[in-house]
Amino acid sequence: MREVPMTSESGMPRDKNEKNEPKGGRKRLEARRRLVPLLVTSLAVAMIYGVSWMRNPWGQEARTTWRALGAIYPRISDSGEAIVFSFQGAIWRMTRDGGIMRRLTSGPGFDAQPAWSHDQSRIAYVNTSSGELCLINAETGVGLKLPGRILASGKLYFHPQNSRLLGNVGPDKLEAHQQLAWVDLENGAIQPVLAPPRHIEVFCLSPEGERIAFVSSQDVEGEQGGHNGPQADIWIVPSNGGEPRKLVRFRSRIFDLDWRGSNLYFTTNLGGAHNDLWMMPIDDPSQARKLTFGQADEDGPSTSADGRWLVYTDNHENATALVMRDLNSGDEKTLSVSRLDFGQPTGKVRLLAVEKGAQQPLVVRVSLQQQGGKYFEPVGSLYRIQGTLEHFYCASQAEMTLPVGSYLVRVEYRVAQQEFELAPGQNRTLRLELERWTLPASRSWYSGESHIHANYGYGHWYNTPETMRLQLEGEGLNVANFMVANSDTDGVFDREFFRGAPDSQSATQTILYWNEEFRATLWGHMTLLNLKQLVEPIFTGFKDTTNPWDVPTNADIADQTHLQSGHVNYTHPANNIADPFLSAYSAKAVPVDVALGKIDSLDINWGEATVSLWYRLLNCGFRLPASAGTDCFLNRIHSRLPGSDRAYVKIDGAFSYGEWIKNLRAGRSFVTNGPMLEFTLGNQSLGQTLRLPATDRVPVRASAAAPFPLARVELVYNGAVVATGSLSTDRLRGTLEQPVKIESSGWLGFRAFGEDQSQAHTSPIYVEVAGKPAASHQDAEYFLQWIDRLEAKLKERDRLSTPELKKHVELQLNAARAVYRKQVPAP
Repeated sequence: MREVPMTSESGMPRDKNEKNEPKGGRKRLEARRRLVPLLVTSLAVAMIYGVSWMRNPWGQEARTTWRALGAIYPRISDSGEAIVFSFQGAIWRMTRDGGIMRRLTSGPGFDAQPAWSHDQSRIAYVNTSSGELCLINAETGVGLKLPGRILASGKLYFHPQNSRLLGNVGPDKLEAHQQLAWVDLENGAIQPVLAPPRHIEVFCLSPEGERIAFVSSQDVEGEQGGHNGPQADIWIVPSNGGEPRKLVRFRSRIFDLDWRGSNLYFTTNLGGAHNDLWMMPIDDPSQARKLTFGQADEDGPSTSADGRWLVYTDNHENATALVMRDLNSGDEKTLSVSRLDFGQPTGKVRLLAVEKGAQQPLVVRVSLQQQGGKYFEPVGSLYRIQGTLEHFYCASQAEMTLPVGSYLVRVEYRVAQQEFELAPGQNRTLRLELERWTLPASRSWYSGESHIHANYGYGHWYNTPETMRLQLEGEGLNVANFMVANSDTDGVFDREFFRGAPDSQSATQTILYWNEEFRATLWGHMTLLNLKQLVEPIFTGFKDTTNPWDVPTNADIADQTHLQSGHVNYTHPANNIADPFLSAYSAKAVPVDVALGKIDSLDINWGEATVSLWYRLLNCGFRLPASAGTDCFLNRIHSRLPGSDRAYVKIDGAFSYGEWIKNLRAGRSFVTNGPMLEFTLGNQSLGQTLRLPATDRVPVRASAAAPFPLARVELVYNGAVVATGSLSTDRLRGTLEQPVKIESSGWLGFRAFGEDQSQAHTSPIYVEVAGKPAASHQDAEYFLQWIDRLEAKLKERDRLSTPELKKHVELQLNAARAVYRKQVPAP
């Protein structure tokens, strides 16, 4: 798992893999993710894999009230009488007691981070799709004129005089180009707060408007989040600029701030994995105390001007609910919503999704958008955004109350879409018959991936096995390996879901298995699969945590995993094409661990940097099957899809989790984000070895099929393309059938590229000529230099606590060197 700050340039929760990527380093095998923008006008990528049915736990429009509706970014008015928040991409408001919630914005884009003016007449917010700062009348929602186009992100604060607005603003949507500044709402003048100007992720304004509190972390450029410690520094600076004064170093991350009276209210994960609310007296920060003790996340504190009322979100029921606390009495209640007032007439629509021909109900991914306006989902849906497309998962049917107008519904299975009109008071039923374009299981191919986070920092939703099964069936993923993992502190996410076996929510064709991501700030990250017990410690190399040392090494953890018949996989190995060793989250120990025989597979879906690294390892004679892990975060609104990169594994006989792992380890796999592959060399198939007594020509049979046009299909031999196949007239199929000359031991693989940047790559078929092992002195020399760099970094960090441990690690490095030196000619 890789960490970056908490929000994107749009102010929405960030997919933490967005940042710190070198240019050209993300040509990834992301299943269907790359296809989404291509078909927005007709349909985002078709869901091409089979699914089964389960009851949809959301969208019960017949209910009279809702609690966990999915509201985010709440802000209470100064009077404490009203709350404004974002819900499904629109700005809404309701009274402090709940009841009817009223929509204020309806235009295109996702509206977030609303802020009240102190006279309660205006609301500012950010349209995260365009990045623009917006201003509306707080009663009517009518847009108000700003002095010009202003781009902003994150939280906003009005000055008490209501003439200025505080936030991160800049010339474009990129955070790196935005800075904490005041915006004059009359003339548009921008006045930076800090010198030099810089972006501040977490900050708040004092009630009188004279001071700003902001947060900084201990993270350093080029290192993983948490490498230098989990602490957060809180600073106080005059609101019109000046020298910041450090108030306190807090012992854990801080994700949100609110200032009321002499107290700061903030969100932190101190003492656990999930977020809680705390209160800190500014005059005595040592007396900070915890206010909430929920099982999931409490976030987004906002207080009234008199300091009596506190509103926040609580996601223990999966979607977020709004909670109101009386700080005088300590009483609190979860607000119930009785009706959604869209400000215009409404009707109802019922969606039915069935498989064409069989009429079998389906779990599908649905996007429903009003023409020129917002997306809509059933109340309580864990809606998400992929690219610009907002979606939810529907188990056979969903019912929604919608404002009248024209709509486009896109259902992600095979391409299916329908436009419809909804009139006032109308009840419409839309029946969508969907068909598959391919049946992988009928050819004994079963999909899966090795790196999914159900719950992992900075997310709005709280997932359980029930919510995860719905999403996995909607994506047609047969095997889902969820990760128990830390982020940048001692807190470990989803330990409560670990069973040492497939979860009881698994179905015949959909297996959920909570496993582990072992995260080392030096060595790299491994996903450990098929675990019966978690492998402790869950992480190493995080300063000022319970595991600050660079031991046990990844090789040690791999040994512990293999003792319980577990499977060891390296994830997100590299993303810097020029130098795969570089970047904070690269798998720096992978050449060591592969040489020592510790690694069972490698996630190759991380672009050219990873594939070139994989080729070098294969060239040195190592048997290293291809796997896939998206590293997606499904509690976040912005997230990749689970299985958007996936490995298909060939299983002869009945499908099961054990068989899937067994055949993945055997190399009977290909990795794809769309194209389906077949490949044989002579009489050998994926993962097998063709043995030849001498140089010979061997027939190749390979094919690729895709729902969208292919650009090329290629045969790779020891890292070089040696043949290119032909494409059908419609370019939906590629074939390569010809003999290839095998001159030396090594490996061959087949790969396909789509015109839309979809890609697929098989695991190798190995060749052995005249009994000689595969070897590459150039690549062996490359890895010897790599290990030297790794050892230098290890010494620079100085995180081995005893001479015995230093010797232990040195022996592993030297053992790996010995393997590579056998391939390097003597001087």
